[in-house]
Amino acid sequence: MIVLVVFTLVDENAVVIMRLTIRRPVHQLSIGPYTITALSDGLSRLPPMFFPGLDECAHDTYIDDDGTVHIPTGCFVIHSADATILVDAGLGPLTLPYPEGIPVAAGSPTPALSEGGRLPDQLREVGCDPADIDIVFLTHLHADHVGWVAPSGRPYFENATVMFGAADWDVLIESAGDAEPGVAGMKAARAAGRIETVDSTTRTLRPGVTVEHCPGHTPGSYVVIVSSASQRLYLLGDTVQHPLQLNDSSISFLTDTDVALAHRNRGQLLRRIEDEGAAVGMDHFPTGTFHRITSGNPRMWTTAD
Repeated sequence: MIVLVVFTLVDENAVVIMRLTIRRPVHQLSIGPYTITALSDGLSRLPPMFFPGLDECAHDTYIDDDGTVHIPTGCFVIHSADATILVDAGLGPLTLPYPEGIPVAAGSPTPALSEGGRLPDQLREVGCDPADIDIVFLTHLHADHVGWVAPSGRPYFENATVMFGAADWDVLIESAGDAEPGVAGMKAARAAGRIETVDSTTRTLRPGVTVEHCPGHTPGSYVVIVSSASQRLYLLGDTVQHPLQLNDSSISFLTDTDVALAHRNRGQLLRRIEDEGAAVGMDHFPTGTFHRITSGNPRMWTTAD
């Protein structure tokens, strides 16, 4: 919430003549003792080639006027009286240009491929200090999910343990150069003794908060499940990257390490979520809100209350 106070001067005394409260939309969902808040660290403008199988002509409503698909760099805060967990850590304070050979967004000057840096302000707006976070769970180790782990060489979330799938480290961090976005920060977190890897099929982070291995996009990709009694919320990371993947299994993502495995696990997971009537949060869903799956032909995304 932002409060704007306008003053006028009367005999050298400041007198409030108007108080205007502007409420920014905050997308939250409650599951038992947990409140889950959807945040965004920034925006990426991806040319359609990033979504192999996407029919641009049939689905042009997903293409912005600049010729790209706009997606948020999503993160989620899971909060209760006993724990605060950040799921994914954005791109960090970076602006990334388009690599050579990649179609660029229309505009003059050319817009950036990706812009990060909003997460600290968004955390403050929902009353969360970086020091409040107990666990940073990374659904996988791509640059747009690890940026605030240690952007200046020091852990940004000073009291948090950084957790992620063990299978991603060698492929995405150890074998990459330190100049690659996010790599130096992850290595700095390891040097500071702040990381903990997960190599099991499932792992409980806190009562009612579990993570589940779901490889394909990367070898170490996980989803996060928040549950209480019959209520369930799945935070999918990049297991689903585009709304059309709910019905169109031909759409993949350019950086999927195993397209067939990603397709198989995504399909199984979406059917399970549909059967359970669970809510869903996706890092790159254009609206940045929580959703459910409505059964039908085709199935539909509907906003979760």
